[in-house]
Amino acid sequence: MKMNTTLLAVAFAAFTITGCAAHSRMRGSVAMKVSDQEAHVCLGNTEVAVGDKLSVYKNDCPSKQRCKKIRLGEAKVTQVLDEHYSVVQFDPGVVFEEGTLVEKP
Repeated sequence: MKMNTTLLAVAFAAFTITGCAAHSRMRGSVAMKVSDQEAHVCLGNTEVAVGDKLSVYKNDCPSKQRCKKIRLGEAKVTQVLDEHYSVVQFDPGVVFEEGTLVEKP
């Protein structure tokens, strides 16, 4: 039983550490598309608040050395889930996918 408790504690610590590291790399991106107008994004409670407007972008990378950020429209924070994630509602007509960038204007 003691081994199971230790193993569980180590697994939880590893998950917590990698979750935070993954969040810093994904900051400001769509993590999960919920519908055609709603998604979970990697912006937490210290970065956004309900009602905040966000600009939506995609990266256009025609070559390996040069990318251009293209503005797609706007979104609004509808719910802050925790320190890592928030729910946003995209304006009608904004086409997005997982990995699309969002940031405060």
